[in-house]
Amino acid sequence: MNKKMKKLNLGCGNDYKKGWVNLDLIDVKKDIKHDLNKIPYPFKKSLFDETLMKMILEHVQDPIGVLKEVIRISKDNAKIIVIVPHATSYANFTDLQHKTNFTETSFNKELLEEYELKELELTKVDFIYTNSWKKFIPFKKFFKIFLNGIYDDLLFEFKVKK
Repeated sequence: MNKKMKKLNLGCGNDYKKGWVNLDLIDVKKDIKHDLNKIPYPFKKSLFDETLMKMILEHVQDPIGVLKEVIRISKDNAKIIVIVPHATSYANFTDLQHKTNFTETSFNKELLEEYELKELELTKVDFIYTNSWKKFIPFKKFFKIFLNGIYDDLLFEFKVKK
């Protein structure tokens, strides 16, 4: 028996995904209107197989609380994808609504334990380049402190382990 996966597009913005539950507060096409800063979210526990949070975690007042809530509404072995601007990106510096900065080490194992997010297992970290030529710059991992703006966005992929 192959059940249909239940997917959540949290903070969907203009990226309405057909076949997903699309949630946002702003005036865009969505299935559910809800403020991500108001926990709990209007879902039963262990409901979703996959959650996408694209460019929203840096805007919320309590990103750890939001992640805990997403864990609550996620099934065991669910996938959570978080896309955020890198702390040194131009977009991060210029958006006055950003409340939290992220780097590639923001969710290492020790920090997940410190944040009491032990049910999250980090399975992937990747850099997203909006300007593809940046990926060809040599030694950028070593010189990143001097090359502000070299990284654009980050992708974190987690697996929920309940």
